[in-house]
Amino acid sequence: MGELVTTLTKLKDDLDILNPPELKGHKDMSLGHVSKAMGGVKNITWLDRKYITISEAEFTKIIDWDWTDNKKYVAEKYDCDNFAFSFKARVDRKFHVNTVGLVIDYDAGHAYNLIVFANGTMKLFEPQSDSYPKEGSKMYKFNRETVQVII
Repeated sequence: MGELVTTLTKLKDDLDILNPPELKGHKDMSLGHVSKAMGGVKNITWLDRKYITISEAEFTKIIDWDWTDNKKYVAEKYDCDNFAFSFKARVDRKFHVNTVGLVIDYDAGHAYNLIVFANGTMKLFEPQSDSYPKEGSKMYKFNRETVQVII
């Protein structure tokens, strides 16, 4: 019986990773504040009229928990746009945070995310590697005149 309890306890501990983190400090943002954070992006498709965000520290909890980066890349089946759509949808569905944008970067031929934080700042996010790439680099041109952002 002791062995069974030990095994079940270990299994429960292993499955705790499936439980999403508890977040604090949700903040309402207007379209104007979200737009300002994106710094002059011209082509924006607004999916909502009200935006809810959290701090960068709280987003770190989501990123640590999320498994999108563990999905297998399959060209033309599950590639960059699928990773970006998945991350955006998962954050909205699980945490009711809708300030993750899908970026279609035509100049770079790549799709990724951007995240608007509660302090009014924004970072690009690569859901395939859970990283914040440098804006203007090879795969992340982020030309504000030509990218398409869906948020």
